[in-house]
Amino acid sequence: MTLERADRLRVLARLLFIQATLHRKGMQNIGVMHALDAVAPKVSRDPIGLLARHADHFNTNPNAAPIVVGGILRIEEGGSAGAPASIERFKQAACSALAAMGDVMVVGGLKPLALTLAVVSAIYSFFAGLVAIVVLYNVALLAGRAWGLSFGYARGWGVVDAFTGPRVQRVVMIARVLAALAGGVLIAVLARAAFTEGIAHLALLAVATALAWLAIRRGWNPARLAIALFPLVVVVAVLVK
Repeated sequence: MTLERADRLRVLARLLFIQATLHRKGMQNIGVMHALDAVAPKVSRDPIGLLARHADHFNTNPNAAPIVVGGILRIEEGGSAGAPASIERFKQAACSALAAMGDVMVVGGLKPLALTLAVVSAIYSFFAGLVAIVVLYNVALLAGRAWGLSFGYARGWGVVDAFTGPRVQRVVMIARVLAALAGGVLIAVLARAAFTEGIAHLALLAVATALAWLAIRRGWNPARLAIALFPLVVVVAVLVK
């Protein structure tokens, strides 16, 4: 039986909470089973067996998980006859390919871009811009998850091939370029603000940027570095105000 739009929406709604039961042994498997349970009786004559098949380890980028789940639903509908591999192999391959892509696209691309625009909006006291960025960021994530579920459901076994080709690599490269561009824009805005305060502020910004760049080159995690330096930034801002 082909799932209707309302059925897929129920699965999507449950996938929004896929990390609510995240645990070390199975990672996101409980969240996946919870999503599959919404339509299990329609997908299989043995819904309990279907859920049991997906009780094993599942881990990928949460924004990409709907693509894998959509593929699972399509495969379970068709049964195992003529399958190129086991559904366990499909999940492993799809989760691996989409974990890297999701991390680069969202964590390495969309999130830095949104945060940079938010910081620039805050610097210029543009409150409407801050609100718009928060709304657009979340709308983009929700739209991406909805599209992913539909795409995975339409492709089934073809999900892995769809996300391992050269076209995907170009999209990943664009995401990285946008993130780098956002960082450059932020540095330019901060440099302009520092220049208006005087040469001393501009020199301080240059030294801080150089030290941060060297730390990242030596293997420091950029996110952890930013968190560690935040208290120092607050103290310096209060002292030089």
